[in-house]
Amino acid sequence: MNNQQFLDVIYTHTEGEPTCIVHGGIPYPFGGDILDKRRYLQQHHDHVRTSLMREPRGHQHMFGVFLTPPSDADHDAGMLWIDGEQFVDMCGHGTIALSMAMVAHRLAPPPQENGLTRIRFETTAGTVVSEVKADADKVHWTRFENVPAFVMEQDIPVNVPGLGILKADLVFGGNFFAIIRVPADKQPICPENGSYFSHAGQAVKAELNARMEIRHPTHPHINGLNFVTFWHEGSQPDSLYRNVHVFSDGKLDRSPGGTGTSAMMAMFHARNELEVGRPIHSEGLLGSGRFTGEILGETEIGGYRAIRPSVQGTAELIGYAKWLIDARDPVGRGFVIR
Repeated sequence: MNNQQFLDVIYTHTEGEPTCIVHGGIPYPFGGDILDKRRYLQQHHDHVRTSLMREPRGHQHMFGVFLTPPSDADHDAGMLWIDGEQFVDMCGHGTIALSMAMVAHRLAPPPQENGLTRIRFETTAGTVVSEVKADADKVHWTRFENVPAFVMEQDIPVNVPGLGILKADLVFGGNFFAIIRVPADKQPICPENGSYFSHAGQAVKAELNARMEIRHPTHPHINGLNFVTFWHEGSQPDSLYRNVHVFSDGKLDRSPGGTGTSAMMAMFHARNELEVGRPIHSEGLLGSGRFTGEILGETEIGGYRAIRPSVQGTAELIGYAKWLIDARDPVGRGFVIR
C-alpha cells in the first residue's frame, strides 16, 4: 500500500470569487506563530498550494486558504491565503466565506449572547475579527474588522495602457493596492473588459514596483505591490463605486473585495470624502452583489494616519473535495498555461 496524502477541502464563492478552504490533511508542527506556519508550508507543503490552485484541480483565478490551528489563546484559528503564484497576506472575500463555512460546519466557537459568532483570526497582516450571523437553518453573513488601512502616497503618475497617464494612490488595506480611477465611458468595469484590466493591472504593477520601494512600516515582511485596483462610479445609485482588483499574474477578483473595500475607504477618508461611521456599498467586477463597508474609527500605524475598517458580505457553499496528492504524478502538482 502506498503512503498517500489526502486533503479535505470546502469550496465557496463570495459574489463569484472562489475560496478553496484547506481544513484537513496538513500536520502543522506544534508551537510557532502564523509566520512560522507559513514558512513551514512554503518549505514542506508548497506542492499542496500549487496542486489545488493550478490545473488540473484549480484554474487561473482560483484562490484559497489554509485554515490553521491558533498560535495562542488570543486567537481561534489562523488564515494563510494563497493563489497559484504565491502566499497573500490577507483576503476579505475569503474571510467572509471562511467565517460562514466555519459556523456552518461547527468549526467555530459557540455564539455569543447576542446571537453572533465571534472568531478571532491571526493572519500575517495582523489580527482580524469576524462576527457571523446565523440561525438554526441558515448562515446569513459575515462582518469583519480588518487590520488598519492607510494611505502611503497619493497622486502617483502612472502610465495605464490605452488611457495614458493617470494618478494612483498607494494604499494598504491588508495588502498593498495601487488605486486608479478610470473613465467609465472609455473602459467600463464589467466582465467583457476583464482581459483589458488584467493586462493593464500587470503593466501598472510592474511600473510601480520598479520605481518604488514599498514596505509596511510595522510588518516588514509585507513588501511590494501585488494589487492594482481600477474604479469608477457605481452602477447602482447608492453605491460609492464599482471596482476590479488585479493581482499576482493578472488574476481578477470577481467580488467587490474585502481588503480592497478597506483600502478604498482609507483612500476616500484621506481625501475627506468619507467620514467615520458612514456605511458605504462597494460593487465588484460581476456586479452581482455588494459589500457594505464602514470606518469604525481612526488610528495610527508607523506614523501614518489610518482607519479601522469593517466589511460585511455573504458567501455561498458550493462543494467539497477530498483530494489525493500523489508524489509520483508531477502534472498533478499543478501546471500553468499562459
